[in-house]
Amino acid sequence: MQTTKITLPKTLDSNRLKIGFRVFSAIFAGYLLAATVSGLLAVTLPFSAIDNVLTAMMLSFAVYATAGIWAFSVRNHWRALSDLLLLSGLFYLLVVAIG
Repeated sequence: MQTTKITLPKTLDSNRLKIGFRVFSAIFAGYLLAATVSGLLAVTLPFSAIDNVLTAMMLSFAVYATAGIWAFSVRNHWRALSDLLLLSGLFYLLVVAIG
């Protein structure tokens, strides 16, 4: 019987780390951005309270998808994270200042 030898890479490839970093940015920083935008819209929209929350939650799905696209469209993988975190920080400060 012949056995096959499986070799695993000893080091991770640089491109794999960059893609993993973009995936992390898209998932977690994108969620943070969608949550802060949703909170800001819920506070600032001129409808009734329930309509504000429902509209903000529906729009948060579009923001989350856009953040995921943004994380994979920028040239630098660090910029993918920094832009999303800076935007979510700005929106959080607006929520705190308004509400």
